[in-house]
Amino acid sequence: MSDSESGTKLVVPKFSSFKARDPARPTKADGGKGKQRERSQSRDRHRDKRHRSHHSQDSRRREERSSRHRERQAAPAQEPAQGPKALLEKTTSSAFVIDTKGDHLILKYGLDRAKVPAYYRYGGGRVLGTAGRLVIHREGPRDQFSLRFPGDGVGLFDKDGLRSKSFRLTRDPIRLRARASESDEDDTFLAVGSSKKRKQEERDSESEDDEGLSYRSIEGKAKAKAALESDHDSSGSEDEVVDLEHDNPLRWKSIQLNRQVKDHPGDIDAWMELVDHQDDLQRAGETIDERTTANTAHSFSEIKVDMLESALSNAIVAEDREIVLVRLMREGMKIWPSKLAAKKWSEIEKEVENNFELWRAHLDFAMSNISSFQYDDVKQMLLDRLRAVLSRAGAQEKHWEEAIYVFLRTTRLMHDSGYKELAVAAWQALLEFNFFRGGSEMPGTGMEAFRDFWESEVPRLGEEDAKGWKYHMSTGGQVEAPEPRKDNPVADIATRDAYKAWAHYELGRAQSAKLPARTMDDGTEDDPFRVVMISDIEPLLFMVPDALLQGRPGELLLDAFLIFCGLPPLFRSTPLAELAFDDQFTSSSTVTSTAVRQATLLDDPEEVRRKPPSFSRVLNAALSPGLLFTGADWFQYFGSSLTNLPVEMAFVKNVLKHLVHEAEAESLALYYLGFSFASERPLVKKPAKALLKKYPNNADLYNAYALAEFANDNVDVGKKVLVSAMEAPSLSVGAPGFQLHKSLSWEELKAGNRTQAITWLCSAFDKSLRQAQADHGSISPAVILKTRQEIVAHIHQCLYEGRANDAAVFIEGLTLLSYLTDGGNTEPTSGAQGNISAAMNAIEGMSAEFKSRGDANTRSHERMLQFGAQLLYLNATRGPFRRIYLREQLSKFLDFFPRNSIFLSLAEWADSSLRVIDETRQLLYDKILIKQHDCLSSRVFSIEHEISRGNANTAKAAFEHALSSDVCKTNTGLWIAYLRFSYAHRELRPKVKDLFYRGLRHCPWSKDIMMEAFCSLIRYMKSDELRSVYNTMTGKGLRLHLDMDEFVERWRRDRQGGDGK
Repeated sequence: MSDSESGTKLVVPKFSSFKARDPARPTKADGGKGKQRERSQSRDRHRDKRHRSHHSQDSRRREERSSRHRERQAAPAQEPAQGPKALLEKTTSSAFVIDTKGDHLILKYGLDRAKVPAYYRYGGGRVLGTAGRLVIHREGPRDQFSLRFPGDGVGLFDKDGLRSKSFRLTRDPIRLRARASESDEDDTFLAVGSSKKRKQEERDSESEDDEGLSYRSIEGKAKAKAALESDHDSSGSEDEVVDLEHDNPLRWKSIQLNRQVKDHPGDIDAWMELVDHQDDLQRAGETIDERTTANTAHSFSEIKVDMLESALSNAIVAEDREIVLVRLMREGMKIWPSKLAAKKWSEIEKEVENNFELWRAHLDFAMSNISSFQYDDVKQMLLDRLRAVLSRAGAQEKHWEEAIYVFLRTTRLMHDSGYKELAVAAWQALLEFNFFRGGSEMPGTGMEAFRDFWESEVPRLGEEDAKGWKYHMSTGGQVEAPEPRKDNPVADIATRDAYKAWAHYELGRAQSAKLPARTMDDGTEDDPFRVVMISDIEPLLFMVPDALLQGRPGELLLDAFLIFCGLPPLFRSTPLAELAFDDQFTSSSTVTSTAVRQATLLDDPEEVRRKPPSFSRVLNAALSPGLLFTGADWFQYFGSSLTNLPVEMAFVKNVLKHLVHEAEAESLALYYLGFSFASERPLVKKPAKALLKKYPNNADLYNAYALAEFANDNVDVGKKVLVSAMEAPSLSVGAPGFQLHKSLSWEELKAGNRTQAITWLCSAFDKSLRQAQADHGSISPAVILKTRQEIVAHIHQCLYEGRANDAAVFIEGLTLLSYLTDGGNTEPTSGAQGNISAAMNAIEGMSAEFKSRGDANTRSHERMLQFGAQLLYLNATRGPFRRIYLREQLSKFLDFFPRNSIFLSLAEWADSSLRVIDETRQLLYDKILIKQHDCLSSRVFSIEHEISRGNANTAKAAFEHALSSDVCKTNTGLWIAYLRFSYAHRELRPKVKDLFYRGLRHCPWSKDIMMEAFCSLIRYMKSDELRSVYNTMTGKGLRLHLDMDEFVERWRRDRQGGDGK
């Protein structure tokens, strides 16, 4: 264009809110800087529109600057774009403008804040230029400023009415490594807007692409560094960025782990940590009220499978490959189709044979895959594994322990599939074969002799008048067989539904078939499966070497039997015992009640909180005499498990009795007496007397019998038993002898006799104090000090010698002594209470001692903390207490043992019902139901908590969360409880049929789940659907006592005949 043309060109008028375009174009080298300046200019223009002023003086200054700017615009360009330093000097004059438009809402609402409707500030109240740290929020009628630190702020799913309070503003990321092309002079401005908004503003201002930094911008005065680009995924590149608010430590850890596995692909530990980290990322995207959806969980599983496949390809060491393969197959089963999963299992068949954990994962898949499950196939799979393990057992404990676990899984499958008498017969035979065998001096102790014993049909283990295999051999088989048992007829049912009638008689027959029958018993001609031959159980039998039977394998065998019977284990001395107790395929823990508490407006929240905890729930706790023999004011070790045993209670009691008296299993004596007390409390004296006669030097039995009498309110009898045991020199020494004094001191404290309680405790080391006890004399501080020193000395000696169980007894005594005698209580107290803070300090000090010696996770430590929890509860029920203090102490206990049901129950009891937030639900979500601590008993507790404290919807959510977790999704007891719970609540019934098919899909081996279709769900099932369920049972090989076609035909014929009459 010529000069003349330029001179005649129309001039565009200049306005105060516009800037002229800089004619200078950026060079290629400055392209990146130009883009950054574009964003800065766009933000400047946006702020100019929002930060105008009412000052007329500023308006005049602006007009003068505009005039000078037009003069510079007319002058020829001499220099390129000015740098930030020059711009900084020109932008310091003023940043205020006149608002010529004003706020039209002022005319509508006025200046009275009470008349202004509630509104939300743009940006969630963040103050411009503060990077979100300074916020404006409304406190009543006033606006206030406050600082928000990392981790503070509104959650993603927080609600205020129907609207979310969260503000999804992307924060400025901080780059881990600077780009090589970046220049220092580009770090002199602060980016405020989000990347999305900046992109939109760039598109809206293409005509001003080359404009420099605005003279009104506050960026020119910024001194802090900021990232330039925040919308690039740079987790694996040299330009990683971390968003301090949203990516935070999880994002940082993802970057570090991705870099580690990229740089060191052979680091399997890093791969596994990266896979575990996906669970943390998944949990970060949920809240306590809005859990992860099934689609999201599926996506994370796909990610983990991809990572595990990459890790497997880089696993060189055999041990590393086994670890990755187990995790890969378990994770893959969640997302692979059935046929693909079966194909992948067939590809690693050789590796399954040599890896127990991999085999166990394969077994879980074979049982829970409804499309391929067949009872005979899975049973054969278990028998093959058992034979393979026994072939290489030798003298190694781990192989015998694995064989016992496989035997437990086999009998559990049989029982759940309807073959109850076969499963019980297998346990009868195995226990007889191991605990009642003849010694090496007795000939014929092999399988041939046992075959003769079994086929003779003499009374067997667990039956009345049983003498055992050893007695049978000693008498040359001259033992009379018992009289044939009469079959109890099933009561008739008044119904017109043939399927319901069939289910009634089928369940009745199954109930009477809990024990194996003999050839001459009633009903065997119609149901030959009731008679168990030796050939049916012989492939399952094995004999543990006698040396190992006295050790951990023998303890595991007894624990496995108790778990099969639905009882808590006794020893828990092996990892496989812990696994079997928590295994969803073997554990019998289930929800005992499905009745939701009906809250009314007249409910007193304080009364709800003060109501005693549920002492009868199923427990996951360390065994102690205080749990076996207790009254109605404390937890019972067997809990509610005795109400729904899968086997007959008389059978269990007889087995325990024969093992204790005939097989000399003294370690089982205390458990047997506790079981007898829990099943028949008033009749505990007879088995106790028999045990004391059998084992007269066992001080624990004297202590147990005394506690049982105290629990039955026979105080004088209990005290007499303890005092007489104290007089015996052989019973009053060591930890068992001190236990006698501690028990009597505890009972005196419960009765409110503090002085007598102190005296009995101190008399353990000073026999002369028993006369002071009789005279009700006081105890001097010197005697108390001496007693404390003696107890502490015994504690350290026991810990030094590795006797943690004995140390726990003395620690309980030290805790009790501190509660009774120490001064300086920092907690509220009354005359009926002691020094609870001193007692908890003693517990805390001893816990630190256990932890320093590596015994923090032992049962002895758990038992010690349980006594502390009992003391906390006793103190809280005797006078004033601080709820916060109680929960703080229980929280410390849960840090050590997060699965302990006693600590959880007391924390629930201390929960405030006056608050909207459910503290127990929050505790479960934050600390208990996390992957490393999740277990079946905690899930049962969570469900029971919602049933007792929540409503039908919260209880339903607890069921759903439990049955979607890896530790519960194939537990038959929970599925049945969920079905019955849904049927019991009218609003949940429409979905009960879908729920039934879900349970059937996860547990195709369970006859009990399938029978629910004919019982609680029969009103919602059509005839063809019921027929389909029956065909599924027969097709899968489950045990049925009555043929449906024959029964229905006979039942209809009988009804027609009756109507004709």
